[in-house]
Amino acid sequence: MGFHTYFANSYLEARQNFLISCLDDATLIKSWQHPLRGMTGEKLYVDLAWFGSLAAQKVLILLSATHGVEGFSGSGIQVGSLKTNWHKQADNDVAIVMIHGLNPWGMSYCRRVNEDGVDLNRNFLDFKQPLPKNNIYYDLADIIVPSEWTVETQRQTLQQLFEYLYSHEFSAEAIAQGQYSHWYAPFYGGEVPAWSNRIFQRIVAQYLQDKQAVGLLDYHTGLGQYGTGQLMGIDSDLHTTNLAAMIWGDKLVMTGSANSVAVYKPHGTLIAALQNNLDRSICLAAAYEFGTIPETEVFDALRADRWLYYHGDVNSTQARIIRQGMIDAFYSHDPDWQESICHLAFTAQAELLAGLKSL
Repeated sequence: MGFHTYFANSYLEARQNFLISCLDDATLIKSWQHPLRGMTGEKLYVDLAWFGSLAAQKVLILLSATHGVEGFSGSGIQVGSLKTNWHKQADNDVAIVMIHGLNPWGMSYCRRVNEDGVDLNRNFLDFKQPLPKNNIYYDLADIIVPSEWTVETQRQTLQQLFEYLYSHEFSAEAIAQGQYSHWYAPFYGGEVPAWSNRIFQRIVAQYLQDKQAVGLLDYHTGLGQYGTGQLMGIDSDLHTTNLAAMIWGDKLVMTGSANSVAVYKPHGTLIAALQNNLDRSICLAAAYEFGTIPETEVFDALRADRWLYYHGDVNSTQARIIRQGMIDAFYSHDPDWQESICHLAFTAQAELLAGLKSL
């Protein structure tokens, strides 16, 4: 069976593939319906499939679509894991859990953000506390998302953007850290916990509390060289950091370090929230980032998407072109690319499973 058979061309197809692959072996399948419908009117869900014992004290989680459109890749990895029977290694000691389509609206609409224009991986904050400041957006938001989207305005505003960053001695990565002031601009983290955030927190509270250890791989795309991957962790306590290093070796890179494809430390990430919520458990979590097209082109796609939903006509021919640009930025139909990311993901999953079993 070719790797391409694991991947889907729509949210609905991806969900159907996932659920069909789960039915025979899952101990539990649980779904949460999103309040809105998808792009073709389909119902949207976050789906959880649990393999092995619900009482297992160690749990390995595979997560897709934190960033919506990136879910086409993560879903394919999950389906591939099921079709190759990897999940059958779950037992009474270590359960394997797959959370499919955490941001189903973004996946259906081929957007990185959710229904509120929120970057879910900047949304896991305590909104009762003062939010992080990213003051460059007061100067740059309307340059990043101009009122017109033509070849000329793209060129002019990109030049303005780089001139600003250079003159103020900022790196381009400062844009991606997250911001909480301009709802129409990229990397906006919102003002309240998003629906998908609340569902994930419910899953953690209901199924993961008081476990001995929880491991998580959160699949992402859009950074790095085409067809390659980088495992990215965040700073944690020394014991957890040493355990993660034993499991993944030098493949694990700390987000924000000089050799990371994300040389910034984003605010409000899911992994940070998970570690905070499971402070009585060993929590071994990493994002696996797979490269697609050059990052300047990925940023252009993000800008175009933001322009479309702020200034454009979402039913126009231009809208269809922009949506295709988002798919190309965060996914590839190339069978070689699909095979590459599956091999990388399957290896990391096997290493994490072996690590959890050894605890």
